[in-house]
Amino acid sequence: MRSYRVPLFLLALMLSACLVNSVWLSRRCAGWTEALDAIDRYTLTDNWEAAERQLENLYLDWLEVQTWLHITIEHEELDEAEALFCRSMVLVEEKDSVEFRSHIADLHSQLHLLCELEQLSIANVL
Repeated sequence: MRSYRVPLFLLALMLSACLVNSVWLSRRCAGWTEALDAIDRYTLTDNWEAAERQLENLYLDWLEVQTWLHITIEHEELDEAEALFCRSMVLVEEKDSVEFRSHIADLHSQLHLLCELEQLSIANVL
């Protein structure tokens, strides 16, 4: 029994770390998607300055956690979100509401996908 203690402890520690990461990322994604919803509301009322400011703040928040995200998530998914952020930043400056709202919706979906990738589920385990 003594020989199983260390591996079981390590397995429990790794599972705990995965659960903590999942909860942390879920909270971050919830905050990001709420910010995207607010940005979308600003564009509906033609408040482009507020939308641009909010998008810049969201992007800065996104950049703060890039090191951790690159450790825990597949790079292709992060690169897609990064590209959507960059395209959205250009479109908000051009004040093109149709294209901008489309990119914001895509970014919303991509952030939701990032959150799903880290959720503890049978699909992700298998």
